[in-house]
Amino acid sequence: MRGLAAGQCRLCSYHIEGISFSAWSLFVHIACSAGPTELRKRKPALLLRGTPLKYRRFLYALLAAGLAAIVLPISAGAQFYVRSPEVDKGELEIEEHGAVYSGPGEDERLRQSHELEEKYGLTDRFEVIVEQVFGQEIGEDFIAEEVELGGQYELVERHCDGLGLAFRTLYEFSLQGDSPDEILFGPLAKFVRGRESVTINAFLVGEVGENVEIDSLELKLNWRLKREMNEKWSLGVEGYSEIEDLVHAGSFDEQEHRLGPVAYYDFPHAEGKPEWKAAGGVLFGLSDAVSDFTYKFDLEVEF
Repeated sequence: MRGLAAGQCRLCSYHIEGISFSAWSLFVHIACSAGPTELRKRKPALLLRGTPLKYRRFLYALLAAGLAAIVLPISAGAQFYVRSPEVDKGELEIEEHGAVYSGPGEDERLRQSHELEEKYGLTDRFEVIVEQVFGQEIGEDFIAEEVELGGQYELVERHCDGLGLAFRTLYEFSLQGDSPDEILFGPLAKFVRGRESVTINAFLVGEVGENVEIDSLELKLNWRLKREMNEKWSLGVEGYSEIEDLVHAGSFDEQEHRLGPVAYYDFPHAEGKPEWKAAGGVLFGLSDAVSDFTYKFDLEVEF
């Protein structure tokens, strides 16, 4: 990959003391090396000879994702990103969703967590999804936690204002021997009116395998209220709630609840070039179980 040698990629040299950015570095390397111009310059053996160019970027992203799950020195927490129901045929999206935590909660003692997500639209309504989840608890190493495979189907296609609806399902393979695998499934809805929009994700999670810890389902509810200020900037509020066991939900403080403001930025881009988007915000812990503050950031590139 271009820029793998030390000092050759300025984006990947970004560092904050005490926080590893291995997942971020891999994300940048994928984005920097996935352009069609660069791919055409490479040897035929590396180009998966006979494979259409529009699929090669996806295959290279999957390869990098697999390597990340195996070799990155990266226990993972929940990721704080509200998914949209839209599916775009032929488009590859690579996303990094990260979080840094402050003020440990009664059940959450995390320092940082990251999620790499790759999506490719196979049809106008269906996309395949690969995700890798990494994290670091306070005083522990930064490790790989899960690899997730699945898809999303757009049930109701939104045109301008109105409602969009999709259904997502993922199988989550645990990379830690004492943790069960999980299956996530549920709807995603987005309603748009003018510059305002509301997006809701309601996911159920069930444990499978030999190390099942709960017999019922877990609920994850994520939502976002957003207003576009201009062509580049948007402002919003996001909320995230988790009930680990719906049969034994416990009190509000035993559940996970956060809420906070988020700013969104769409980078200028030229026709035919990758489209970059970023977001950042702070989520305040509403229940005793979670950290007092969660600083979230998202970076996305679309080809």
